[in-house]
Amino acid sequence: MNDQAETDHLRKALAQAAGDAAQAKVMPVVKMIAAQQIVVMDLMQMLVEAKVLHGDEIAARMRHHIEHTDTKDMAARALFEQVRARFASPAPKT
Repeated sequence: MNDQAETDHLRKALAQAAGDAAQAKVMPVVKMIAAQQIVVMDLMQMLVEAKVLHGDEIAARMRHHIEHTDTKDMAARALFEQVRARFASPAPKT
């Protein structure tokens, strides 16, 4: 193996190790956020089923959040859209 090939190999190995270390630090946070989202969705569903809130009210609030969230914040917008879609009344069949 020549010097350039060894350098490239080491560079790739370091990049892989750095990626693995970053993923190991990030994954617990991602899993926690996902669990929190499930809990929040379940709580909202319980409030709707108990007739404390209407699904349309939740959907309207999510639309408001979508409209006032930075367009570059795709994670927040996707979450708001997911909640909005879950609680929006189905379109009437014609």
